[in-house]
Amino acid sequence: MIPKVYLGVEWLGAERVLSSYQPPEDCGASVVFLGIAREDDGVQELHYEAFPEMAIKVMEEIRQEALAKFPIKEVFIHHRLGVVKVGEPSFLVVAYGGHREETFSACRYVVDEVKKRAPIWKKEVYKDGKGEWVLGA
Repeated sequence: MIPKVYLGVEWLGAERVLSSYQPPEDCGASVVFLGIAREDDGVQELHYEAFPEMAIKVMEEIRQEALAKFPIKEVFIHHRLGVVKVGEPSFLVVAYGGHREETFSACRYVVDEVKKRAPIWKKEVYKDGKGEWVLGA
């Protein structure tokens, strides 16, 4: 079973999340956000660290807020930890709703809130092996 909220080194992937959930018949929209590590000013990889217990708790709170705030059916939030190379995914939000507008809004809300509130930290590592920690949103 694919967890609704996940934080870990293993990447479960959008395909597994999408195939694990059978939306109800009145669900007419699904929105997938996939955050992918990008080459920016010589960045070669990202190193993600977190306070796992707190991050999972905050991510679940955000999930519950989205379900209460928007008329959506379900939302999944997954974030990787460890080393993520340029071109690889690190953050996934999948929202299901009756219509596209509320589903897009819910997905955006979850992405923004996780970036703001979850204790997950990112270090950018460059070609020369040096790195620097990046502040969140």
